[in-house]
Amino acid sequence: MSAHSQQGHTLPELLIGVALGSLVIAAAVAAYSASTHTWTAMTAADAVHANARMALRSLREQTHLTGATYLTRRDNREGRMAVDMSASEQTGQAALTGINGNKYTESITLAHWHALDAADCQGNLNSKQATVSNQYKLNTNKELTCKDLNLDNSTFQALAEGIEDFQLRYAEFNPAHQTIQWKTADQVTAMSQVLAIDVCVRVASINVVNSTKTNANLKGCQSDTILADGRLRRVFKRVTTLRNRDLGMP
Repeated sequence: MSAHSQQGHTLPELLIGVALGSLVIAAAVAAYSASTHTWTAMTAADAVHANARMALRSLREQTHLTGATYLTRRDNREGRMAVDMSASEQTGQAALTGINGNKYTESITLAHWHALDAADCQGNLNSKQATVSNQYKLNTNKELTCKDLNLDNSTFQALAEGIEDFQLRYAEFNPAHQTIQWKTADQVTAMSQVLAIDVCVRVASINVVNSTKTNANLKGCQSDTILADGRLRRVFKRVTTLRNRDLGMP
């Protein structure tokens, strides 16, 4: 074999090869890091929206049932079938009540006739009471919880996690002036005059997504500054009407 065929690479060629290889590896690591970060952010955003949907959907469904009536069968004296309509609320137990306060005090109770829908906010069907009375509030684990106050041995169970704040306002109708005003629970004169409920929840991702700075334009449910700790946060608001209340609006 000739001396020429055994000649290796020169030092500059080796240095250039190592440099090019390092650039390829660095680009691959950067692409993988960006892809991982994007995937983490998308997963966190999906979880935040899923928790918000779960919380707001349960509240919407129970709000629509609040104060609803149902039909009952009655046989009159002639032996013919007749139909009666139930009362909208059980005597002595309001269909809608609320407590205003900080995020751990704020709560709302939505009641409906058991005969109309036996399921409570947890899906339980075994209540023996005339009404199902679901109360919603936050716990110290940042979970929106609920339970049927009329169900024996019932305990608060989590519906959604990552809920950092839970605030409510009520649209109270004034029959004398034919006006509607948004109020907190302690400001409402009569819950029987409430036509709609405004729910606000602030939801955060469970895990840190990235390092973020405080955005002065992003405010919470109480116009508070959003904490910057790397977690993804979103504020969700929904207005739900009590479709079973008319109250003589024009």
